[in-house]
Amino acid sequence: MLLTALFVLASALGARAQYPSLDQEPACRSLLPTAAGGPRPQNPDVAVLRFLGVANYELAYRDTVVLLDAGIETLSWWEPSGVTPEMMTKDVDAILVGHAHGEHLWDAPYIGEQTGALVVADPIATRWIRGTGRVDDARMKTVKGLGGETFRFNGFSVEAVLGHHNIVPDEYMQKDRAAAAAVALKGGLTPEQQAHDRRLGGMVPTTPDERTRLITEGTIAYFLAFDNGFTIFYTDSAGPTTDAERRIMQGRPNVDIGFIPYYGGELAIPITMDYIRLFKPHVMLPTHHDGHRNRMLDMPMGPLGLAIRDEFPRTTAIAPLLRVPVCINTATRELYVGN
Repeated sequence: MLLTALFVLASALGARAQYPSLDQEPACRSLLPTAAGGPRPQNPDVAVLRFLGVANYELAYRDTVVLLDAGIETLSWWEPSGVTPEMMTKDVDAILVGHAHGEHLWDAPYIGEQTGALVVADPIATRWIRGTGRVDDARMKTVKGLGGETFRFNGFSVEAVLGHHNIVPDEYMQKDRAAAAAVALKGGLTPEQQAHDRRLGGMVPTTPDERTRLITEGTIAYFLAFDNGFTIFYTDSAGPTTDAERRIMQGRPNVDIGFIPYYGGELAIPITMDYIRLFKPHVMLPTHHDGHRNRMLDMPMGPLGLAIRDEFPRTTAIAPLLRVPVCINTATRELYVGN
């Protein structure tokens, strides 16, 4: 029995030793997303996450690549991500769309057509995607996030969860835009840039009724449950939290990774902290935090980071630079952030 146990232990250690450490994992040393031809993680326990702007992230795990939102093309006044939709034509298994605002889905039809990915979205978003004629119904799934909408991949499942779109007061938005204009790092736009932005800005039209329903019925979060117990929660709009999100956490003490929205400034901190209190993530990665107005790179994450540290000192809050790999071993919870 002792010899058998030692053999099993030695075999396990040998199998583990054949994989590189996180800082040597090729996928954790590359700035190129897997969907654009970058390396996949060699270790089957390692998940690689990449921020691609606004609320767009890529997840690469084993032989599966998932895009969380698909608004890859940038407006002229955003900081360029270094990735274009034309580059993202490699293996993409799924595109999970949060809601039907252009910067979250305007490239979903093209990438879905080029890669054959399954496109999952709310009824408003799938109505628009279907209208482009690029993704057939067999590769689209319309979800409402009210329970039971689960999709299976290699080593993990994804469940759609009804979220809630943020409601930002007009007064705040006016002050925010004025402040951004006052400290802009770059000058005004050329006529060509203005035309480009008008095209993107009008790409995903919605009716007045859809814009109303989007707030409470058309925002979808996603809960990823890995076979080894690792968990991820993703949402691309800053709430408030919903009954469906609270139900998904019943019986769960926390999640391992929380993609949590943070719109910036004092107004957003209490809303974001409600998510932190509900999901208690070991690692928090922000969505919609990138302060893309007038090409400012990041909204100030410091005040939020301090609030998280004061209340949840074991939560690590990271605001990764564009395309930087955030790697985590889903078995050991070891974390590595590339550069």
